[in-house]
Amino acid sequence: MPLAFGTDSEEYKEALDVILRQDLQATALRPIKTFEYSICIVGGLLGAFAMTGDVRLLSRAKDAADAILQSPFASKSHDPSSMYDVLYPIRGGNLLYKVYSRIYQWGRDVFTNEQHQYNSLAGIGSFSLEFSFLSQTLGLDKYRQVADRIFQHVASYQRKDGTVPNHWNVMTGEPATSNGGLGSGSDSFVEYLLKVPLLSCETDNDDLLTLTCGQEHPVLQDMLALHDKIVRGPLYSKHVVRKGSDASITYPTDNSRYHQLLCFLPGLVALGVSANKDVNGEDEFALAEALVQGCHDMYTQTTTGLGPEEIHIYRAGPDQISIFEGNRSYLLRPEYIESLFIMYRLTGKEEYQEMGWEVFESLELYCKTDLDYTGFKDVYGPEGGGRVDDMPSYFIAEILKYLLLLFGPDDFLLLNDFVFTTGAHPMRRTKVKGLMAHYHIQAELSNEMYVVRAPFPW
Repeated sequence: MPLAFGTDSEEYKEALDVILRQDLQATALRPIKTFEYSICIVGGLLGAFAMTGDVRLLSRAKDAADAILQSPFASKSHDPSSMYDVLYPIRGGNLLYKVYSRIYQWGRDVFTNEQHQYNSLAGIGSFSLEFSFLSQTLGLDKYRQVADRIFQHVASYQRKDGTVPNHWNVMTGEPATSNGGLGSGSDSFVEYLLKVPLLSCETDNDDLLTLTCGQEHPVLQDMLALHDKIVRGPLYSKHVVRKGSDASITYPTDNSRYHQLLCFLPGLVALGVSANKDVNGEDEFALAEALVQGCHDMYTQTTTGLGPEEIHIYRAGPDQISIFEGNRSYLLRPEYIESLFIMYRLTGKEEYQEMGWEVFESLELYCKTDLDYTGFKDVYGPEGGGRVDDMPSYFIAEILKYLLLLFGPDDFLLLNDFVFTTGAHPMRRTKVKGLMAHYHIQAELSNEMYVVRAPFPW
């Protein structure tokens, strides 16, 4: 909201008033997805705080994170969180919610079914960016420590190629499969292997995108090492398919299947090159450019100008590929637009803006209704083959935000200054070592006094 309308707008003031008055932990007596709550509620509040400096938003974010700590993370001795949980207010609140939450947790653990027993790697391992930013801002390590323990636990099961099992039994804390991947079920975990060090490691004085993770940050070192291992190993060998002999168009794949979610990879690889700046950088950046062209090619091959959800790709020969049936629907996924934004910011090439404009025009033509935007059932069929009656929250939070940034001023929300969460919420980066200004602000956060260490005023 502050990004789209500005803090002086009536829209932002109305939204802020609702957030400050509403009990975000106990809006309904029903379970919610812990992962979604973290990336949408905790991340959204922290992103709004990072842009405005309004400590009331930081207070609400801390409440939301504390509700996670004392619900799913408190119910087991091991770290992986359950998929669903009931969160309740941490400032006292309604006794009914507390009682129901505890009964639900007990029932879940004793009479659990498959829906609650298993979670994806992304679902249990994608708390680290939001929790690290909260710890850095408040000077409280408990949030980062929880996320670090989860990372260390799941990373201990990594395969030889660096990938981590993508399906977990949260009742035992053990992987439920030996299969790993980079896309669905793993994507945000892989994404945060780079983005958490980008947020937290010290930056070079001459280039804020270059980072150094010293010996005092062993978990950050491990994250960065695992990211590099994956990018320089299985990504090249197992997760790309070239379009014939043309290496400039390369499709991101998991098990020979292109998936929209994998289109986050071009932007991530390019960010990694900018941060590490080593001898492999030129080849890796060329791969990022080829991958974004592969995603673009998937879009331009359809009659709607929007890419399919998931398609099987098979190499029929050295210079020929075949694209088979799969999920032909379009579900308003944001990953391709995210990569276009990153590639444009890193290169300044207007072709990435042109690609983004093509998507926007197709969204307006095929997805826009009188009330909202919807997906559709068949990107290859006439008029999209019928609508999917759903507009997910990530359409506004991610697609529209990245489109706005793609065509907005180039110096607005610089990648030097912000790291974007998997939900596209901007977290303000730690500045150059020794140069970060500490503006001590006393804010009453959950009835306790903390010193907020953040570069105020914004």
